[in-house]
Amino acid sequence: MIIDRTATHELLARPLHDEAARTQYIVQLKNRLRRFEEGNRIALEARAAPAYAAATGKSPETVEQITEAMVGDPFYQIWSAFSRSAQDVMWNSVGETIQRELPRMKAVAARLDNAPAGGSCETSPDFAAPADAYAGHIHGQPGGYMRGEESTEDFVAGALYESGGNAYSLGVGIGTKDSKSAAVIDFLAERYPDFKPRRILDLACSSGGATVGYAASFPEAEVYGVDVAPGLLRYAHLRAEAMGLKAHFRQMDAGDMPFEDESFDLVVSHNMMHEVSRESLGRIFSEARRVLRPGGIVVHQDVPMKGADFSPFEKFIFAWQTKNNDEPFWDEFLATHAPSVMQEVGFAPDQILETTVRMRDGPRAWYVVLGEKPAA
Repeated sequence: MIIDRTATHELLARPLHDEAARTQYIVQLKNRLRRFEEGNRIALEARAAPAYAAATGKSPETVEQITEAMVGDPFYQIWSAFSRSAQDVMWNSVGETIQRELPRMKAVAARLDNAPAGGSCETSPDFAAPADAYAGHIHGQPGGYMRGEESTEDFVAGALYESGGNAYSLGVGIGTKDSKSAAVIDFLAERYPDFKPRRILDLACSSGGATVGYAASFPEAEVYGVDVAPGLLRYAHLRAEAMGLKAHFRQMDAGDMPFEDESFDLVVSHNMMHEVSRESLGRIFSEARRVLRPGGIVVHQDVPMKGADFSPFEKFIFAWQTKNNDEPFWDEFLATHAPSVMQEVGFAPDQILETTVRMRDGPRAWYVVLGEKPAA
């Protein structure tokens, strides 16, 4: 059973005709702006690079030099302003639908509160999230991921994450049938055909989109999703229950978990690495290995900006995210060699694989770093 963005559930905000049309317009605008990215290369070659060379006596070759050359170019400024505005308007669009739908969604949540699928959710007002969680409102999401700290019933952060994420993915060319968890599950099935995990842990699970994918694909397994954000976790739990899938959600710092040593067969993360600092990444990788049973596997998947030899210009375009799309750790992740971090926490070189897996419905391949813990 594949869980992707075609999957609907009772908790999902339902746009009216005009709301759906507005969001679709924004998706098409973002798609058009994505195609105009290449215009920045033309602007660099035709105007910005010659001007930079005239001023400095050398051509811009590094990301920093290209940024310095391009920051004043009118095409780049217009493209950048439109790209950021499209992101803000996207959030306004899905946010209005959620606010209108909130009474219905709360009624659904009340019906699902007894957890008919058998899952659970635990959050605590006393939980101290790491500083990374407050570094920015990631992706420009209104209120940020930590929205909902003050209320034991607030799940709006998760609703925004799912509806906004669907629109954002379509805007960057990733189709509705893509599934990060399904891509990794297919990869695992091909590489380890006899692997049948009994306990699965999804780190930084956000609204549980990947978590339920594992619950659906491994119905006999005990599946956990952990995150620092309470509103995301509440929504993830209710979403799983609405889909009839059993999963357990816990508010935890993935870099400091109370789970026992060697208690999971499979530990995964999806699009987590670029959302945390280098220091936190080391702690999370260490914890992932600690809770992994001998013979177990850890898989960290992330966006397709690593795993290939990108040019300095392409890295310059990626770096736009840090300054303009509330991605404070994007550049840090680009500069991090994930296999080296895996070695730092105890994996031997021959136990590590850095590779890519094809998107199920998209133009590129997901970046993956995998670790195998030797059998006892």
